[in-house]
Formats: sequence, structure tokens, C-alpha cells
Amino acid sequence: MKEQIRKLHDSACVQKALAFIEQDADHITEQQVELALIPAYSNHEEQKAARFKELIEEMGYEAVQDEVLNTYTVIPGPENSPVVWVSAHLDTVFSMDTELMLRREGARICIPGICDDTRGCAEVLALLRAMKEADIRPACTLIIGGDVGEEGVGNFRGMRHIFETKNTKVDAFISIDGCGDQLTYGGVSDVQYRITFRGPGGHSMGAFGLVNPIMCMGRTIARIAEQRVPNDPFTIFNVSTVKGGTGVTSIASECSFTMDVRSADGEVMKAFHQKCLDIAHECADEEYARWEEERNWSAANARRKNFDPEARIEISTEELSGSMGGIQDENCEIVTILKNAFEVSGVQPVLRSLSSTDANIPLSKGIPAATICSGGKSGGTHDISEWYDPTDAYKGVQKNLLCVLALTGVEGLCGPLISKTQTK
Repeated sequence: MKEQIRKLHDSACVQKALAFIEQDADHITEQQVELALIPAYSNHEEQKAARFKELIEEMGYEAVQDEVLNTYTVIPGPENSPVVWVSAHLDTVFSMDTELMLRREGARICIPGICDDTRGCAEVLALLRAMKEADIRPACTLIIGGDVGEEGVGNFRGMRHIFETKNTKVDAFISIDGCGDQLTYGGVSDVQYRITFRGPGGHSMGAFGLVNPIMCMGRTIARIAEQRVPNDPFTIFNVSTVKGGTGVTSIASECSFTMDVRSADGEVMKAFHQKCLDIAHECADEEYARWEEERNWSAANARRKNFDPEARIEISTEELSGSMGGIQDENCEIVTILKNAFEVSGVQPVLRSLSSTDANIPLSKGIPAATICSGGKSGGTHDISEWYDPTDAYKGVQKNLLCVLALTGVEGLCGPLISKTQTK
């Protein structure tokens, strides 16, 4: 297989495309900056998707934009050939009121969202330009573009539309996301949710003894913090935000916190998620029992009209996002093809068995999928200090072009290396 990919790499048309990518390096970065300056918080990608569509069309490709704003072009291959889908996500984690200003610190370009995943979007456009410049036509159907809703609150909206709502069949899926030499071949199962605690509330003196939602929430968080999760299968949990309270002299009537639970094993993730919910209900009972003496005294002394000594904490949960992932062997076909393409490009892949990217959704459907990274270096991901260094970043684009062409093959040179397993 590696020899086939090496011949592909050394062919005249691919060499022309690789040389063009190096010449195109500044243009790639310019488009990256342009797109990064367009606000695109998850579920609000309209402006960025519109511009991305224009950029595809300006190259002479026909752009498709579906109902949820996934934006891509379809390069049809021979009938009954495999279908390969390549995508980067258009959305970022930054709210629509985040100030998107360009700063430069030496070689670094600083804009919230400049890397994750705006660089991936710019590289998708670069791949299309390079194929057109070198007159490369894939030997199978290639669908390539940008998708929406990858980040947390987006809940993989774009991927769910493609692979669940429309039940699209593809033989391989590639996500371009992040920077570096990583090759990720598995998707973690995850769930993000909010637990809300409600009670009667009141004045901190007049309602003393009534159940207190914030104290109950604090009790719950403390108990969750003491839990242990396995290293194998890899599992993590995090209390990520807290909210509640009306004033320093008030017993809150409502408060909430959000949690993130992830595991390599979907059943382990589900079990720990349920354990956290059970803890919340146990703590609600404990909260009621804790204040019995004070509650009885306050009720007897009528410190508040309508004082209800029977009031209890009410708990509700809301799932914000989540997905079941999928595990592949690191020696499976798609990973083997990509590893060889990395190595022929002069890059030693850093293999990762788990992450949470667009590849999660096709992986959960049994579709071969992987995530490869963009070129360049980055830091501050998901923070307003996010930065990107484009030094020699074109080499990552070259590597990613070879990855895509190894999967699809090139008309007149070689057929696709990926098998037709899903679209029979």
C-alpha cells in the first residue's frame, strides 16, 4: 500500500498540486483570517456559511448548502465507486458578541477561533484549489466542504443531519480539525447536561430552615467530586458552570450546574451520568433532613407567612448535547491508508484512539472515519487568547491532500484505496 501511495505522491499531477499549495500558502492564511473574523457561534453560522459558499463557487465548483447550512461541493466519481466525505466545521465556541479583532504577536495570528476550526475550513478550500490547478479528478465520489454545529451547544447538528436525518451513506469520512501531526481514529462517547434545583426561596432570616437549592447543589457537587472513574476505559467528568441566587440576603428559589461526562465506553458514560443524577436526588433528601430542627422552630414561631415546612427540593435535568462514539482498531483499513499517507509525506503520525470531533457521528454508525489535523501550530484553543502560527503550515495541507487522494484515488493514475463497504 505504501508503494502505491508513494507512486501517487511522485506523479506529475500530484507534484504540481503540492507545489501549488506551497505557493498558495499566504492566500490560505489570508482566507483563514477572513473567515475567522466572521462570527460563527454554534447554531449561528449563517454569515460564515454564506461566505464559505461564495468562496467555493468563486473557484468554479458548484456549492450545495443544505437545510442546516452544511456547505460543500460534490465531485462525482464513476458509478458504483466509493464515496468519501471530507469536512471541517464552520462554527466556533465564541458567542456572537465576542470581539473578533486581529492581533499579531511575531509570527502568531491572534483571533478567537483562528484555529478551531477556521484553519480546517481554509485548508478545505486550499485542497479544492490545488486539485483544480493540477487538473486532478478523484477516482471515486468526493464530497468536501464545511459543516455546522460541531462544538458543544451545536451538538453535532451538521453531522446528525447528514448521517441521522438524511441517513447519508459514505464509505469513509475525514474531519480536518486541530493542528499538528495527530491522527485520531476513535470517538469518545459524551454527554453534557444541566441539573436544576428548585425550592420555595425567601428571605435568609424569615425563611431560615426551608430547603436551600444552592446548599443542595453544593452538597451534590461535593459528592460528585469524590467519585472515582476508571482509567480503562478512559473516562472523565467535569462540573463546568454554576448559576443561581438572587441576592446576598436571599435563599435562592433556583440554581443549576452543568456537567460534562466522557468515556471510551458508552455504557460506562451512561452509568456515571445516571450516578450523578442519583446523587442529586439523594442530596435533595439529605437537604430536607438537615434542616428539620430549624424548620420546625421557624414554623412554630411563624417567622414567615405561608411558611411551608413540607417544601422539598425539586430536581430537573436537561441534556444539552452528547453523542455515542465509536472505536476502530488502529490497524483498520482507513487508519492504515492515512498512516501510510502521513509517512510518505514525511510526517510520523501521532496516533490517538479517542477524541470528540465530527468523526464521532459516522463512527457511531459504523462508518470508517478519522480526524486529521491542519498544518501550523496553535494555542489557547477555546479561549479568547487563541492563536495560530502559519510557519510552514503548507506542509500540513500537502499531507492532507495526499491523505484524501490516497482514499479516493486519482483518475488515470490509480483507483481508490478505501473499500466500498457502506454504499453497496
